[in-house]
Amino acid sequence: MKINLILPAFLKIYKLLSVRHRVYLFVLIFMTIGFSLVETVGVTAIMPFIAISSDPASVESGIYKIIYDLFGNLKIETFLIYFGIAIIVFYIIRAVYNIAHTYLINRFSFATSNSFQKKLFNIFMSMPYFIFVQKNSGELVSIINSEARNLSAILNNILLLFTEIFTITLIYAVMLIVNYKMTLVLTVILAVFVVLFLFLIIKKSKSLGKKRLEANIKTFKILMEAFGNYKFVRLKGNKKDLGNRYNASILQTARTTVTSQTLGVVPKSTLESLGFSMLIAAVLIILVTYNDTSMVIPIISMYALALYRILPSIHRLLGNINQISFMLHCLDRVDDALKIPVENEGNTPVNFEEIIKINNVSFKYATGDEVIENVSLEIKKGEKVAITGGSGSGKTTLIDLIIGVHKPITGDISIDGVVLCEENICSWRKKIGYIPQSIYLIDGTVGENVAYGSECNEEKIINALKKANIWDFLQEKDGINTKVGEGGIQLSGGQQQRIGIARAMYNDPEILVLDEATSSLDNETEAKIMDEIYNASMNKTLIVIAHRLSTVEHCQRRLKMTNGRIEEL
Repeated sequence: MKINLILPAFLKIYKLLSVRHRVYLFVLIFMTIGFSLVETVGVTAIMPFIAISSDPASVESGIYKIIYDLFGNLKIETFLIYFGIAIIVFYIIRAVYNIAHTYLINRFSFATSNSFQKKLFNIFMSMPYFIFVQKNSGELVSIINSEARNLSAILNNILLLFTEIFTITLIYAVMLIVNYKMTLVLTVILAVFVVLFLFLIIKKSKSLGKKRLEANIKTFKILMEAFGNYKFVRLKGNKKDLGNRYNASILQTARTTVTSQTLGVVPKSTLESLGFSMLIAAVLIILVTYNDTSMVIPIISMYALALYRILPSIHRLLGNINQISFMLHCLDRVDDALKIPVENEGNTPVNFEEIIKINNVSFKYATGDEVIENVSLEIKKGEKVAITGGSGSGKTTLIDLIIGVHKPITGDISIDGVVLCEENICSWRKKIGYIPQSIYLIDGTVGENVAYGSECNEEKIINALKKANIWDFLQEKDGINTKVGEGGIQLSGGQQQRIGIARAMYNDPEILVLDEATSSLDNETEAKIMDEIYNASMNKTLIVIAHRLSTVEHCQRRLKMTNGRIEEL
């Protein structure tokens, strides 16, 4: 991982930040420079203090005299006390500054993480439906929960990297001033180590990061598939096979993480050995250069402190580069996800008093042929319309167009002469109560499921449950506080459908749409639920998709879809 890869990564993340976070970022960068200056002063202040303490006469000349004169005309002993107290106060301030700097960086990191997660959630919930159906939900969850956090971690590591670079540069400059020959020798030794690390370890770390990302996505997919098909898995008895797949996935994640973290320790262990060796070498160089043991203590003290500060900085710097390399693939995934097109959905009022007109509408998915071909249809307010047809005939797609989930490729849909568009689509959708074939119930109470996506109103919930003819049953339980279990597992199929009907009726929609909502039920239960739906939609427009004609026998109009075209029966 070279600097020419870190800078593009930083710029790419910078473009993704909000204006407020960009300002915050620049403040942190200035604080980072200030912190590096404080660190440098902390290192350089030790040398004159030790030099004067070991040789008080040195205050009579050079830079030491300048420092002495700053304190006024004092005795040497008093001067040293004041000087020592000043250094102690400075180090206390340095510690507070360091804590504040670290806190602000971490706060910024989590703030950007939350911002990215919020953006991604909004994008995923606003992407066109035809794009959503091409995505894997496990992958989307992974991007929001894992990769977005890793993206902020990359930014955090880049900021810390800048901190170490500034600190090392300033302290190194001081070391050059003190003794440039010895500093250059130490530089060559450290440079060889750093180059070897960059070429050998970072390349491996990038490869490990890619494998970790692939394993992480795979793990999410396996978990969602297993829990989503729990009954089938238990029935088939293949949980061992699933367990083996899951095991392999988490083992790959563990191996890549363990190897990466082990590689992160390599610089520290090597630098510690290197540091002690360099310190001994520095003592020998000073003795040979000055041939005066009195010069060893102040200079070697400064060098010891400088190396004590620089070596951990180099270790952290290499660790930051290692972490950035390990998580770099997350940046591309989040960046791609943030570029997914979204629909701008307005709430301009749409009034439905007379008629819905579908005018020469055609539609096709990105990966297939036309599903709807030049369909024209009129549905009057209050009508009960049935749409039948075989699988793949286009029934559900037509409904998705009517309720505004899909947009026509050609043609348009108008409500009382007003064409549906982005400016008014939200207003139109609010008029619709939708009951799908598969009702997804959250792991909560009946009330939470009925009011899902809306503010809970107990009176409205009970009214909707009465219309769905399930309130009497619930009164024998805990009423609207009855637990349904994840996916409604504690309810029968008919009860789940009734909860779905209540959810659709909760906001008293003008139009009720059933998309094969009873196809999975037995004939007797289906007949009861359809009677309940007809009664509940007495003064509403009803559109029913069904395979069986018996399901739609009470509808005033019956239409049939065949290969994307529609005809009256």
